[in-house]
Amino acid sequence: MNRLLVFAAAVASAAVVAAVAFAIPGQAAVPRLTATVGPGDTITLRTAGGKPVRTLPAGTYAVVVHDRSTDHNFRLVGPGVNRATGVGATATVTWRVKLQRGKLYRFACDPHADDMRGAFRTR
Repeated sequence: MNRLLVFAAAVASAAVVAAVAFAIPGQAAVPRLTATVGPGDTITLRTAGGKPVRTLPAGTYAVVVHDRSTDHNFRLVGPGVNRATGVGATATVTWRVKLQRGKLYRFACDPHADDMRGAFRTR
């Protein structure tokens, strides 16, 4: 009986792994960007390799936002995109955004947009 349960569990596990591996054949992973605001008066947007974003290829991205201050928020705006975290709370969220070719995108802290901001273009 124990061998049968172990075998059944192994088959079920293999089926789950296979389903996940082959669920979306031919699709590459979505590139990831990391946005950080706070805890001080800092705001950044970086590539997965840690470099500041200045230009990006157009396409779909996962933006992981680390909002580390209740005094700030992180807003990303541009053609087809207007996403923001809230002021008054801290959070880590992930947004899926589609960036259009040849456009300007901006990021800022809404309460401190004069000092805490940045921008990048797509190609």
